[in-house]
Amino acid sequence: MRSNSTKFDTSRDTSSQRPLLLTTLAIGLFFFSTYTFSIGTPFYSSDGQVMYETARSIALQHTLAIPPSDLPQTTVGHDGRTYSKYDPGLPLLSAPVVFAADELGKATQSNRYALAALAVQLIPAAAMSIAIASIFHIASRLYSLPRTGLVTFIAGFCTLAWPYARLYFAEAVLAGCLTLAVAPLIHQISRRSILLSSCAIGLAILTRASTLIYLPALIYLIWQNSPLSRRWFHLGLFGFGPLFAIAGLALHNYLRFHNLLTTGYEGESFRLLPLDGIVGLLFSPGKSIFLYSPPLVLSIFLWPKLRRQNPILAWALILIVTTALIFYGAWWAWHGGWVWGPRFLVPSVPLWCLPLGMLPRHRNWASLMLVVCVLGVIVQILGAFTDVTPHYAKVFGDNNPDDETRYAMVHYSPAHSPLVGAWRRASLSKWETPAIFRLETTGLPGDWLRVIHSSVIIIWLLSSGWIVRVSIGLKNGTHKTEV
Repeated sequence: MRSNSTKFDTSRDTSSQRPLLLTTLAIGLFFFSTYTFSIGTPFYSSDGQVMYETARSIALQHTLAIPPSDLPQTTVGHDGRTYSKYDPGLPLLSAPVVFAADELGKATQSNRYALAALAVQLIPAAAMSIAIASIFHIASRLYSLPRTGLVTFIAGFCTLAWPYARLYFAEAVLAGCLTLAVAPLIHQISRRSILLSSCAIGLAILTRASTLIYLPALIYLIWQNSPLSRRWFHLGLFGFGPLFAIAGLALHNYLRFHNLLTTGYEGESFRLLPLDGIVGLLFSPGKSIFLYSPPLVLSIFLWPKLRRQNPILAWALILIVTTALIFYGAWWAWHGGWVWGPRFLVPSVPLWCLPLGMLPRHRNWASLMLVVCVLGVIVQILGAFTDVTPHYAKVFGDNNPDDETRYAMVHYSPAHSPLVGAWRRASLSKWETPAIFRLETTGLPGDWLRVIHSSVIIIWLLSSGWIVRVSIGLKNGTHKTEV
């Protein structure tokens, strides 16, 4: 459906594509530099600690085994050594960063372990920036540039994307891969777009095997947007990424346990009925996705308008969120543990901002959008700059009979919600200092500190300048657009 608003020229001509590609790059760099300035203290939880130790072992000792530990995220392998129970994608991505940081630590005689621990947190920041840039790219093919910008900045600053861009968890990588996998498939597709999507979702599966649940939505997009004569060929081509990832997971299992099917998750299970988990993920005071990403409330109401403009994409979004709700709702730990919001839903959050571009031109709708965006920014600031762990520790430290009661309190009692705990910490000025401003604790020399700080600032200024230039050019009618 062709909009009557000004938008980027998205024809196949390379010169016509350049402004869109450069602006997409600028969006990615802008969010990467912004997220870098809000990276938190390593590590938020023992999950990140275990994945970092794995990355360090891969980079420096060329093994998957990590130092002995009794953390619940570890398991004992066939050789009696300690291994992470998690899938290898995030440690593999982090290993080159660990190696580079370790070499820098050697050269500067700084704390190599601490320096690498800070450096690996650039991985989620970069991954979530890719997710937001991909959202911009998708939205630019649906809406005018102002609406595209609105959707992009809401996704980046008013949802769970921001807090998880600063944490060494797998969620940011999954969000980046899933969004990047969807982006090339929203219109008529080619071999190149199929391969990009296949590689992106393959990396996501290698990072967390459960990402397989998103394959039906991607297959649906390929089937609907491929020429009739090329459908089966495109599906076969798409299969290489997922199949390669599954083979990698099997090899990972074999190296740890000498068994292709032993995953390390033995003893953890699904419930027969996912209703409790689904209700918790959607409506509980402690974990509701709508409380932690308020703009998604409007996305639900605006989805029918997106369906009328782009039904294929709209139904793909339904497939993505429905499979995630059913799958993770049935998981015994649907809540995701001691975390900020429903972390298992984070990978689909940027994509679910796309319906916001259908906002009607009416003052009441604009007012609603302003309210949910302000609430969203407040919630994300609390999540990005306060530590929620003490709140969980306090609730779980109370004299309650068992963990089930404690989880019920933190999830279903408004007074014990992590949102309330974060607000209290903020009111007491217990803000967390971003890690980039504490690099001196690693022993890094002052010259290197200035180089790092200056580099991030320069990236932010250059990307911001390009975004402003595009906005001014559009306003003056000088930017390359189509009508």
